[in-house]
Amino acid sequence: MVWLGHHEETLRRTVLVAILYLLPAVWILQPVVLDPDIWWHLQTGKWITEHGTLPATDPFSAYGEGKPWVAYSWLFEISMYGLVQLCGERGILLYTLVGVWLTMLVLHRIIGTRCSDFVCISGLLAVSVVALSKMFTPRPWLLTILFFAITLEVVLSLREGKHFRWFWLLPFAYGVWANIHIQFIYGLGLLGLACVAPLVDRYVPPFKDAHATMTTRRFPQWEKLIGLTVLCALATLATPYHVRLYSIVIELSVQTGMWEYTQEMQAPTFRTVADWAMLAMFSFALVWLGRRRARSSFEVLLMCVAAASAFRGQRDIWFLVLASLAVLVLQQMRESREHVSIVPHGRLVLVTLVVVAGVMCILGYRGISEAKIHENTAKVYPIEAAAFVEQQRYTGPLYNHFDWGGYLIWRLPYLKVAMDGRANIHGDDRIKRSITTWTGGPDWKEDPGLNEAQVIIAKRDVALAALLRLDPRFRVAYEDQVAVVFARSERRTESIPSSTFLPSTVAEALTRTW
Repeated sequence: MVWLGHHEETLRRTVLVAILYLLPAVWILQPVVLDPDIWWHLQTGKWITEHGTLPATDPFSAYGEGKPWVAYSWLFEISMYGLVQLCGERGILLYTLVGVWLTMLVLHRIIGTRCSDFVCISGLLAVSVVALSKMFTPRPWLLTILFFAITLEVVLSLREGKHFRWFWLLPFAYGVWANIHIQFIYGLGLLGLACVAPLVDRYVPPFKDAHATMTTRRFPQWEKLIGLTVLCALATLATPYHVRLYSIVIELSVQTGMWEYTQEMQAPTFRTVADWAMLAMFSFALVWLGRRRARSSFEVLLMCVAAASAFRGQRDIWFLVLASLAVLVLQQMRESREHVSIVPHGRLVLVTLVVVAGVMCILGYRGISEAKIHENTAKVYPIEAAAFVEQQRYTGPLYNHFDWGGYLIWRLPYLKVAMDGRANIHGDDRIKRSITTWTGGPDWKEDPGLNEAQVIIAKRDVALAALLRLDPRFRVAYEDQVAVVFARSERRTESIPSSTFLPSTVAEALTRTW
């Protein structure tokens, strides 16, 4: 009976772990590509592959033509382009799902090696996955979360007095990370904080009573961490841009205009389960810190920096989730000495088989194929409109919306876009000007890009589309349920006063149309 009970408990744990790893597949394996930036990343990878070098100037936009541009995610871009060439657009879904699974494995290790209760391990992992779910998109930041989680595991282990030989592989990871995503700077910040915290714990009064394993008196562990940090920093110079890469970090950090017009850079709205899961983890972590009489500056400073980043912009939610997780698992470790295996003993193969079977069922149920992905993606992006423009061989200049610039870079590479999501190319003022024009602002007629355009690809339901229907300079050349293509009228309109024909507000345009 004892053996049977143990067998049933192991089976329940196996099923629970498999369900946890199937959760991301449920919302990632959708037959549609929604992310607006993946398209220009793919075209960048294609350009690099075809030319055998990195672009020195922007090859994709009319405004950026001839201007310097740093393709700092070049390794991600050529890898994604190769994956799409091999697997089609299903490769985008594959990258996202595998990236999430690898991150989950690292988080599982962080939790499972420090907690003794299987329910606690499963609960923390499940809440962490839900809180991170907004970040499960085909962006380079998915690998940033993975590398940051690995760095966190190394730092926590060194602070606990552990050391494994594989820790010295971390600089190689940073060499790859620096060629994938600019947010490698977050990992260096974590390592730097871990190096400084022992000094703060020793000399700053509020933290003198901290019982941290790593202190300046235990020099060997501290020395290893400092050495590892230096090596990781040097490894980030192993890119085609070397020190120049850090100037891009500074440039992007001071470009605060993105906080206004880019949703991912705005504060969390707390309208989704993910936001509330993040807030719950943060709140519990604060409670644990508040309950302890002695706390390390490492945990306090990490929470402060992560909270400032996450509540400023949604794209840094993952930072606060991982920081909160570190505090919670350290508290659990202090309260227990026994640990359980991350996956039930001898059940790794069974868990893998259940997950694979679940993924196959999801794929079969949703009918994910290239044709299905194309059909659903066409409801989001101007796929048919772009095909019409290509068929008509319009030569531009092209005028397009901020959200569609990335896709048009991929679909119509011979037409240089007017605007896309690369904020470091276009700058805050120009992007704001474009958004004002598309929303039908008072001076929309004065937009130089619009006035120079020979063809416009517009969202069917935006304000500018309604205004352009009444503009004698343009005619509707194509229209579907998603997009409208406006072409420059052949008749001359320079001598016609714009005030005679053109409404100055959206309301007036809609009234005339009706």
